[in-house]
Amino acid sequence: MRPIRLAVAFGLAALLTLGCAPGPLSTTWIAPGTPPTPYRDLIVFGVSTNPIVRRAYEDNFVEALKGAGVQARAAHTLLSDRDVGRARAVQEAVGRSGADGVIVTYLAGEDPDAPPSGGRTHVVPSLYGRLYPYYGHILSEVTAPGYYAGYRALRLETNLYDAGRATLVWSGRSDTLDPSSEQTMISEVIAAVIGKLKADGFLPTS
Repeated sequence: MRPIRLAVAFGLAALLTLGCAPGPLSTTWIAPGTPPTPYRDLIVFGVSTNPIVRRAYEDNFVEALKGAGVQARAAHTLLSDRDVGRARAVQEAVGRSGADGVIVTYLAGEDPDAPPSGGRTHVVPSLYGRLYPYYGHILSEVTAPGYYAGYRALRLETNLYDAGRATLVWSGRSDTLDPSSEQTMISEVIAAVIGKLKADGFLPTS
């Protein structure tokens, strides 16, 4: 895999680290009431202000998924840079692809005054439940000028949607990332996400 730094992948000026935590993922969420189904054909959307680094991030994630035995495609192979922000174009591209799952991942600002979650499960806002309102909201929020300027901490958030129902089935957040600290390779986080998705039953294990 061609490694890319978190800071490069999301157009940040600072270099990030996962520090000394025991693992890159701190919390996960699974949709209640539905048994996990292994997704075998995925599309990966990386949300970033820079199309070059977005493509690089998607390619790295796709390569790691393929290495784990999962068919995957980068969103930039299905959509132009102009269309990646158009909800209808995104929905049509996902439908044409025949994929059964969609991964959306981005670097989220962390409120420094927010209380710790106190567990391994995070609360998923109601907006996250459906893919297309969620994707458009996150894209406009993250790509707005100065989005990262007010945050002293960040988390890499990854959400898996069922492509047919366009509903959220799994969500995970990385450990807190400190924008002022040393660099790390994003491959650590990608590997942790894929490993947890397999452990939770959302990716095939063989």
